[in-house]
Amino acid sequence: MQKISCITLTVLTESPIALSNDQGFGNYTPIKKFFFKDGIHAMTSVATFTYELRKCLFENFGWKLNDLTIKSSNSYFNNVEDLTEKNLEADVFGFLLPNDGVSKTSPLRVIPFVSVTPYRGDTQLITNRGFLNLDLERNRFSEKGEIIPDEEVPTTQALANEEVFGDYYTYTVTIELDRIGMSEVAKNKDGKYHYVPLAERKYMPDELRMQAVQDILNALTILTRDIKHQRVLLKPLAVFGGAFDKVIPYYWDAVRLNEMQGETQLKIDLSAIEEVEAAYQLKDTIKAADKNLLVDKEAISTKPVQAIQQLAERLAIQDNEWYLKD
Repeated sequence: MQKISCITLTVLTESPIALSNDQGFGNYTPIKKFFFKDGIHAMTSVATFTYELRKCLFENFGWKLNDLTIKSSNSYFNNVEDLTEKNLEADVFGFLLPNDGVSKTSPLRVIPFVSVTPYRGDTQLITNRGFLNLDLERNRFSEKGEIIPDEEVPTTQALANEEVFGDYYTYTVTIELDRIGMSEVAKNKDGKYHYVPLAERKYMPDELRMQAVQDILNALTILTRDIKHQRVLLKPLAVFGGAFDKVIPYYWDAVRLNEMQGETQLKIDLSAIEEVEAAYQLKDTIKAADKNLLVDKEAISTKPVQAIQQLAERLAIQDNEWYLKD
């Protein structure tokens, strides 16, 4: 077995809709975007990604989310020193206890969704015309409670414009394995939290730590995004990464799609992946992509979902040390 400290995966997925909206103004709703490299790219925040991930873990993997204390100025997790499944959320996603000035930075590091190609300025007009359609045969009343005759019902209202965009997206998840299930804070006798020295820190049971990491990896294979009455499955179309001894997101900028002569669909440039592996001398890596994204269908695995699942199955933990089974 190989000793490891990190799992990092860079995933390519696809969505027919923009994955996040920005603060609108008037009757105009923009998508969240930023300038990156060759233009304006669609993006999401880290909070958007972690919200969807924790929701997936709760709905599909039975995670018990932490209780909260809610104040007028802030909210924070309760019982963050707990070493049971009731504290997995705070342990994995991190926390801040403002009253005591202590925190745990998340061992789950994320570079959130960024579109592969730039936003092209597309918009659409939206109305509630279908809501007012007379064919729906509903009664319509004025504010005074009087029935409005059909001829006085407007054909449309609430005109608005919104930006629309669909594209390939990449994101990167990097897990600091040694900090998963590690209690970094404890309570004093007076009930206040303090940081615990590294040599005195306690751990959740090995089985629970293993389950947490495996659940996170498997959640990436069925991750969804809910936005504006739409739910899209963000299925991994390609994945590059693996388990390593250093906590480094090696592949975060290595997934590139290019136009190929004679091909109608963009293809993955595997030379960029190979350059990363050669530069850092990476071994036993994960390389998998949907066959439609490959020029050479035999170059790498064509089953990215299974590649992530198999990585989860190869993990082992002994005496608080993580290993990758052969």
